[in-house]
Amino acid sequence: MSSEDRLAKLIVDLYKENRNPPSTAPRVGTVVSVTPLKIQYGDSVILERRHLVIGESLMPGYKRTVELTELQMSGLDEKFPVTIAFYRNGSSIQERITKLAVPITDNPDSPENKIKATITYTDGLKVGNQVILQPDESLKLWFVKDRVWEEPDE
Repeated sequence: MSSEDRLAKLIVDLYKENRNPPSTAPRVGTVVSVTPLKIQYGDSVILERRHLVIGESLMPGYKRTVELTELQMSGLDEKFPVTIAFYRNGSSIQERITKLAVPITDNPDSPENKIKATITYTDGLKVGNQVILQPDESLKLWFVKDRVWEEPDE
């Protein structure tokens, strides 16, 4: 190796050792496609699904199982009481469940005092949503933290 090549290699090595690491600060991106998932960052960078780590709660159809241990509701007054209606889908009809019995025990933490329910989120990511992105140190993998809150129209 010539002295010029050694000098060039030394300069490259010094540059690599002394340059600042890329920033891993959060950024804001925009969903440009849901299926397949693509998020735009800046003016021209499109991050495809293989570059994204996304929490399942942001995806459409995400389900969670919850336990209802207490339900409190209040109506406007005696003329407008609150009504809770439960429905189930039959094969070709929709039936109203007219009674829901939850036995009361002396122990409020008893399984007999709990109702299990599944919540299906229908507000997954949509085209145009802004999301909070955070890259790893290599800038090759991006974490989708959450959707940016939008103030509702009044």
